Amino acid sequence: MLYLLLSIACSVLLGFIFKIFDRFRVHTFQAIMFNYFTCVVCGWLHSGRLPYSEADRGEAWMPYALLLGVVFISGFNTAALTVRHFGVTISQIMQKMSILMTVPFAILVYGESSGILKLLGFVLALCSIALVNWPSDTRKDANTSGVGLLWIPLLTWLLAGVIEVVFVLVQQEGMIDTNDPAFITTVFCTAGVLGAAVSAFGLATGRMIFSWRNVAAGIVLGIPNYGSMLFLLMALGSGMEASLAFPLTNIGIILATTIGAVWLFHERLSKINWWGIALALAAIVFISV
Repeated sequence: MLYLLLSIACSVLLGFIFKIFDRFRVHTFQAIMFNYFTCVVCGWLHSGRLPYSEADRGEAWMPYALLLGVVFISGFNTAALTVRHFGVTISQIMQKMSILMTVPFAILVYGESSGILKLLGFVLALCSIALVNWPSDTRKDANTSGVGLLWIPLLTWLLAGVIEVVFVLVQQEGMIDTNDPAFITTVFCTAGVLGAAVSAFGLATGRMIFSWRNVAAGIVLGIPNYGSMLFLLMALGSGMEASLAFPLTNIGIILATTIGAVWLFHERLSKINWWGIALALAAIVFISV
């Protein structure tokens, strides 16, 4: 449980860092790219070796690491598109609803426990995710553009689910040593290289402008990002079931981020939001029983 709490803490810190990007005029995509390379450096300092080493090329997890690198950078872009066309609320909900893929996968494929209380907690978790992210005022949180763009939030959900499912697969199949960061370092490096290619094109065409503040923001973002992934894998490696770990992680992130936003950024919550928090607490109890 300690590793899971550390992963949640790192993820919550990520959310708060993203909140202040606008204040410092940080270009989010560039910061994300430099964040990936910061994660690679963290992995290098941790393990003493860089990604794509000769020893790693023959590992069974290598194709999955390359796949996740592509999914990471693609998921970021689809999430940004979801925010643009449907609002922050829908984007957050679709990303956290990834447990609709992860939990059934872990139960059906790997035979993880599925008692009545756990399933009830799973349903409450889904409800809490929707209610906590519900707009706290009457203004529309989206600029919807019709059903023709519904594929965007659906793809956001799919990619978020794929990330979690692949993490479960490589851990359950014993492909990785959860104390060795080689797998996640390769994932981050692949995403960083793809992001660098996109950024290079943007800089060459004048669509992006380089700034050292984006580098600094990426470094600040990368350290907790590395921790969030490493500690999550370590939690799974400690014997915690994925059908327990991922719902608790998503609920914990939402709870801590929401409460922190109220406390640190003086955001106001509606009654619906508070009901969502109450359901989240109930879900944690039922899932953990």
